[in-house]
Amino acid sequence: AHIPYPSTPNFKNFTTDYQKLLVSDAAAKYTPTRASFVGTVKLHGTNATVVFSHGDKSNPRIQSRSWIIGSNKKDNMGTYALLSKAPLASLVDQILAARGQSTFNEIFIAGEIAGRGVQKGVAIVALERFFAIFNIRIDGHWVDIRQYKSCSLPEYRIFNVAEYKTYEIDIDFSGSTAAAHERMNEYTTEVYDACPFGSAFVDEKGKQVSGRGEGIVWTMVGGDGKQFDDTVLWNFKTKGESFSTTSAPKEKKAVVGDPATASAVMQFVDYALAERRFEQGVEYLEGEQARQGKPVAGYDIRSLGVFMKWVVEDTIKEERNEMERLGAPEKDAR
Repeated sequence: AHIPYPSTPNFKNFTTDYQKLLVSDAAAKYTPTRASFVGTVKLHGTNATVVFSHGDKSNPRIQSRSWIIGSNKKDNMGTYALLSKAPLASLVDQILAARGQSTFNEIFIAGEIAGRGVQKGVAIVALERFFAIFNIRIDGHWVDIRQYKSCSLPEYRIFNVAEYKTYEIDIDFSGSTAAAHERMNEYTTEVYDACPFGSAFVDEKGKQVSGRGEGIVWTMVGGDGKQFDDTVLWNFKTKGESFSTTSAPKEKKAVVGDPATASAVMQFVDYALAERRFEQGVEYLEGEQARQGKPVAGYDIRSLGVFMKWVVEDTIKEERNEMERLGAPEKDAR
């Protein structure tokens, strides 16, 4: 069965949900008030995972975000074409060596397929297509990727984001997180202006790669002396301006119907529907077409209904906290 990679919230949603958890009855057991996070460069590509089950390292399952890829016929941006040629069992050996154990039940390797022809507007599009590992789960436990940064197969274009520039920050969730957010935005702007992952490579002409990065993914790696639940992937993302799926507040417009409800809905829509979310909707359509073995044509008007449904569902799922804060009824927001 397909095992999906958990979705990554933005910092605002992560903080809202995490602070709610802190005051819940369950929080005392595994939720640190002050937590340490490591930031890795967020690569603009398409999600891919490799799963090894039942201690068997000879039969990896190659997955996209939503389906198991069994052949080149239903591939996703060349994921199967790239990974099926690599000796993936050797990645398991590297991971087990770093873990200090010889056996396993399940190893889940999460990464990004990126490079030429996958996305646009970032430095790494100048690179030949590659897979970059950004998270690993061993027998149900997410690990500190920095301790596994050597787990890679560069000769097969399988890299590890932790081998490149990383960032660190401590966040105290007992009060305002504004100062931490400002610091993370500074780091994110640094990545957005000049991608440190891309600049570590040269293009086919031997020139150092330059250009924008998408942002940073921040993953919890420690707490204030309290053991956190590492069976949960505690992480969030901060993105550069042009990659954000939300927008800055806009001028209020005239409304019809109940003024309070209409105003709340319009504020929510203006906030939640940035251009990038629509681009993600097109990418979803292209992925579904690839999954079905159809020609990839994300802008096919015949898929408009599927596109609109995805955008609505994704918006409500990712921005529910803001919708509720504004007091916008879900039925009206939809």
